[in-house]
Amino acid sequence: MSLPPVVFRCTANARIGMGHLARCREMARELGARGQACHIAGLPDSLRQPGDTMLFASWTPLPEDGPATEDAARVVALCRTEGTRYLVLDDYRGGDIAYQQVLADAGLRWLQQFDSSGEGDFLAPILVNASPYERPEQYRPRLRNPETRLLFGPRYAVLRPEFARIAVREDGRPVRRILAAFGGGDDRGALDLVLAALGDLPDVALRLVSGRGNPRNAELAARLAGVDPARIELLVDPPAMAERIAECDLGIIAGGTMSYELAHCGLPMLLVALAPNQRRSCLGWQELTGTPFLGQIGDVMPDRLRAEVHRFVTGPELRRQVAARGRAEVDCKGAARLCDALMESDKA
Repeated sequence: MSLPPVVFRCTANARIGMGHLARCREMARELGARGQACHIAGLPDSLRQPGDTMLFASWTPLPEDGPATEDAARVVALCRTEGTRYLVLDDYRGGDIAYQQVLADAGLRWLQQFDSSGEGDFLAPILVNASPYERPEQYRPRLRNPETRLLFGPRYAVLRPEFARIAVREDGRPVRRILAAFGGGDDRGALDLVLAALGDLPDVALRLVSGRGNPRNAELAARLAGVDPARIELLVDPPAMAERIAECDLGIIAGGTMSYELAHCGLPMLLVALAPNQRRSCLGWQELTGTPFLGQIGDVMPDRLRAEVHRFVTGPELRRQVAARGRAEVDCKGAARLCDALMESDKA
């Protein structure tokens, strides 16, 4: 008997970042390895990569604006066209209870990644948030579906399979190279902050990683023209990102998907939130592992960042403790766990 296909509803762009799409790609990779076809809706063709043809049998752009219930109806129609009731919802509009009601009325079984900064209720059969801050007891009063399954915490983080193959390096090793990366979209001046704070840091190289969707790339490249790349390098969408991360000894990042990647690689990190909805995740990492949360971009001054970097560069035991605690939380099995949960009702 053939396995049912799965539809993904996803939003990603330079403003909100590419983490939603990255999660969907890796879940589709896991489902494809199990013999299931996947279809994705909601993204412009400009975000398609060559490898997406192997992950998704169809790619359907949808309007960015319009009533939430109309979008939900389009998603239901796509599920019916593909002959499935299984949906992964990784889109902010999913927080609208009217949107969820359309899905529930259509009999869909969906897994919903949600934004913890919202205040709405939930109907989803499976509710997911990998943030180290969120707790199931915080959300039970907001559940409208008594059978909702809550999958919370970093063990449900979705990482690319290349991270599972990374060789473990020694915790507390000297800091020779610092990674600074703030997702695939607009870094909102975070890389400029890093350069202002650390551009003249002695004996430590800087690796700045930016995404193609960052509108500041040309300005950054011009600023670094003539700078020795052995001292400061700018990489835009580099291949083998897991290796590029693992080659570093300390990270300065936002509180999104990359925080799980660095934790798994054993990199101690400093966190600067790019948006209010990253604040809770940053606070969670701070509580769980001792990772410093410096604040939101615009509120963090170069002197503060430089002082925190100095504390880590000169503190081998601090680096060792933070790295070990982070690695213990992320095991690269999140995608498999989520796919198991989604398809649970279809097991023979």
